[in-house]
Amino acid sequence: MLLHAAKLALTMCIALVTGCAADTMRGYVGQDIRNVELAYGPPANQIDLGNGTRAFQWSKVSVDTMPLTAVSTTDKKKGRKTTETQFIGGDTTVTQCLYTFITTWNPEAKSWIVTGIRQPSLECSIGDLS
Repeated sequence: MLLHAAKLALTMCIALVTGCAADTMRGYVGQDIRNVELAYGPPANQIDLGNGTRAFQWSKVSVDTMPLTAVSTTDKKKGRKTTETQFIGGDTTVTQCLYTFITTWNPEAKSWIVTGIRQPSLECSIGDLS
């Protein structure tokens, strides 16, 4: 029963967290893509999708390093002292995230209007675009 509750809690936390970046992105639907550019700078890429639609992409690279920890143990045997040190951590993880806005050309406004997004991957959903 406790294991089931823990799994349920974890699933709910993941569901809540994965919406962060996507929720921010969805907030731009119906707006001029230049509003996204004002908030996050110029896009890294633009892709013409045909039929008056275009994808604008922003790229974000995150580098996370686990702190290096030293664990020392000392052993005394027959009046002799031995110390052993083990180093743990120091691993670095690099994550590249791509945030894509789908737009449609609006001739009256002479601009691209956000009509949708591509859902970011799970590791990119946490946090924000900036």
